[in-house]
Amino acid sequence: FTSMRWIPIAMVRIVAVFISGVLSSIWFPELITQQETTVFLIVFTLSYFPSFWILDKSSAIGITTGVIGLCAVFLAGYKSVHLRNESLRSKALIGLKSPVHAYKVKLLSGAEEKEKFWRCTGRVVAVQTSTGWLASDGKIFLLWPKQEKVTDLDYGDLLLVRGQPAVVAGPQNPYEFDYRQFLSWRNIFHQHHIRSGDWKVIQRSTDHGFLFFASRARAWTTGVIEKYVKGARELAIVKAFVIGVTDGIDDELKQAYAAGGAMHVLAVSGLHVGILYGILLLFLRRLEKMPGGKWILAAVSLVVLWSYAFVTGLSPSVLRAVTMFSFMAVAKPIQRSQNIYNTLAASAFVLLMYDPFLIMSVGFQLSYLAVLGIVALYRPLYNLLEPKWFWLDWMWQITCISMAAQLATVALTLFYFHQFPVYFLIANLFVIPVSTVILLGGMGLLVISSLEWLATWLGTALEVIVYGLNYLLFQVERLPYSVIDSIQLTVVHSICLLAFIVGVFSLLTTKRFYWIVALTLVALVFSLASWNRITRISRLASFTVYRVAGQSALEWFSQSESYFMADSALLFNEERIRFQVAPSRLGNGTQRTQTVSTYKGIGFFRFGDRSFLWINASDAVWPGVLTTNYLIIGHNAISPQLLQRINFDYLIFDSSNSLRYCERMEGEAKKLRKPCFSVLNQGAFTLNL
Repeated sequence: FTSMRWIPIAMVRIVAVFISGVLSSIWFPELITQQETTVFLIVFTLSYFPSFWILDKSSAIGITTGVIGLCAVFLAGYKSVHLRNESLRSKALIGLKSPVHAYKVKLLSGAEEKEKFWRCTGRVVAVQTSTGWLASDGKIFLLWPKQEKVTDLDYGDLLLVRGQPAVVAGPQNPYEFDYRQFLSWRNIFHQHHIRSGDWKVIQRSTDHGFLFFASRARAWTTGVIEKYVKGARELAIVKAFVIGVTDGIDDELKQAYAAGGAMHVLAVSGLHVGILYGILLLFLRRLEKMPGGKWILAAVSLVVLWSYAFVTGLSPSVLRAVTMFSFMAVAKPIQRSQNIYNTLAASAFVLLMYDPFLIMSVGFQLSYLAVLGIVALYRPLYNLLEPKWFWLDWMWQITCISMAAQLATVALTLFYFHQFPVYFLIANLFVIPVSTVILLGGMGLLVISSLEWLATWLGTALEVIVYGLNYLLFQVERLPYSVIDSIQLTVVHSICLLAFIVGVFSLLTTKRFYWIVALTLVALVFSLASWNRITRISRLASFTVYRVAGQSALEWFSQSESYFMADSALLFNEERIRFQVAPSRLGNGTQRTQTVSTYKGIGFFRFGDRSFLWINASDAVWPGVLTTNYLIIGHNAISPQLLQRINFDYLIFDSSNSLRYCERMEGEAKKLRKPCFSVLNQGAFTLNL
């Protein structure tokens, strides 16, 4: 590829084309068959070097060999998705058609404590069907109730489990987070809620390899932190900072960190590993002046970084960040006109070659964008001011780092999280230095854990520091307009916003006219996308009955307004509203929501020329015969006899009804020759009006 002109960023070009091949395979899996991909990949690869001889001394050699090489890279990216996708394998569990009575599963992790259950990741190795035991292959989430004793389960244990694994369900409501797709990118297609007595350990782990000891190291790390840090919130934060475990953080605390723009410190990522690497460079900078010192520094950095990854259990986010900084550590002593962009691209290339589905990980995207932002934007921002005092210079450096990372990631964070922390600059003035102290304190706690009196003192100090950090972030959250939420960006909007930020900084640094033209085109595309969305919302009119387990929830959408009717318990359940109802409001462009009241278990709503009747209480009474277009029943409210006293066109059972009741009433609807829909069985009901 060196024959092409833009040599300084050759690896960036290669990675960009490889990623385009990966994304094409994910979004358009049938664009090219596996056989065609293999044939074309071989053809382009084998024709690359002969093309130098054929086109020797030709002016077309550069562009021709470059195109041939990049086509091979594109096809390699496309093929890598097929190779990594375990659902395409011959013995894949997802492809098994016969019912499974029992299965053997090898654990890939120890038991992880979640809010409502214990969870292990495992790989099914054999299944029992009506024809006997068959070899099988597929990852699975094993879920146990909290009272089950599973804490002694370890990496490599072999379990026998009775029952059939369930395929992970897709989203049940409009615009809801697609957990099934999210897990499929990790090659997990099944989960199993295991009842007591339906499982047993048939063989303890004999695989004492690297991953086994990494799992043990993570368990030891968790145990040390839990022993010396006592406060519930303080313990949750220290575990998040040191090993990336965020399960113990409550919603109120998460919201405070989100309001301060500090969510990035709650998951071990590029920030944590970057802090560790930066401190190493600071304390070992004298090594660089010694003969061979730069290589010694690189070796020490690799040992420390990978040791940290080891004690965190080699979690994906840590591996991603450590790989990135390992490339930077090795590139530093080479001293060849190295380009930091090529170094970052090389680390991304290695990670994506190993697992191409990483490109769909929000953490992967944000980590690389944040580092790229700091590399590209920090120096231009810092040069805008020249503080005279040390403390002011220090504050300005942190501000520039925060601004650079925020500018680089703002398009993605708005797209994924729909909110913007207004006071992130203020918050990061104390979040970044304090998080550094907590990270180093947590690692120090591991080092001195055998000295109980000293470890107890350090654990108490960490509690105080974390308590202070939490308090400050709660104060930031209480400031007026701390968070701008319900931001609705499409993919086109996000790409345009990112392109606009890149264009503005390129214009300021190069002062070339063509960047003005590019920015004008980006603004035009953004405007057209916004106009298209506004036009769609202005014509919007729809009705949705949500699937919220055990609850009733109905909503009518008209332009940018919605009218919501639900059980009183659900109205005050912010978590369920946020995950199962709010995404639909965002997708429909809702700016204002009104709650519609009911009277004695009966709600009536007229929308245009359609009428909707919701009966939600078994003691609901009404005189005479009611008439409506759509009848919605909740909480097993109507008997077959009462159904005779309602004239309706369409019958809907919401998710608060029991399965048996729905089956019985569906039979009654068939007798009346009326169409019906069960939200509990079929997912949310949506009607475009």
